Amino acid sequence: MKKSLLIFFLSFFGLLFSQTEKDLYGKWGGIDAGSYGSFTFFDDGYVKVQLNGLDIDGRHHVIPDGPNKGKVAHVKYTTDFSKKIIKFSLVASYNDFNNKLEESKFLSGLIKFINENEFLLFFDFENENPEDIDSTSPNVIKLHKEKSL
Repeated sequence: MKKSLLIFFLSFFGLLFSQTEKDLYGKWGGIDAGSYGSFTFFDDGYVKVQLNGLDIDGRHHVIPDGPNKGKVAHVKYTTDFSKKIIKFSLVASYNDFNNKLEESKFLSGLIKFINENEFLLFFDFENENPEDIDSTSPNVIKLHKEKSL
């Protein structure tokens, strides 16, 4: 009886605290290197990023410099919620000079929910593909839910 009850409670609380992509939807904000930053994850896969002077509206982002300066890009996120530590990528797409669609994954990392209103976001700038997040890493920002969508 005790074993059955324990299994029931573990299963129940495991389901209660498991995250889905819907839990990510909304505006999340936090402090990075002393400055406020935010990520807004939309249910259609687009993302809006405001961080350290970077302002990307994923639905309509005008590329500010480089060889594609002035082109309109779209930025979407992809996630893998199959594990407790969630892998994510930001993917930009735009039409090149021959009007051919180009896609480029320009940032990836990990998401680890602390609770339903907070998560750690790790940026994998070195493309090391870690399995877990070191909360002391300078590439981690703690985000708090500011607005649901």
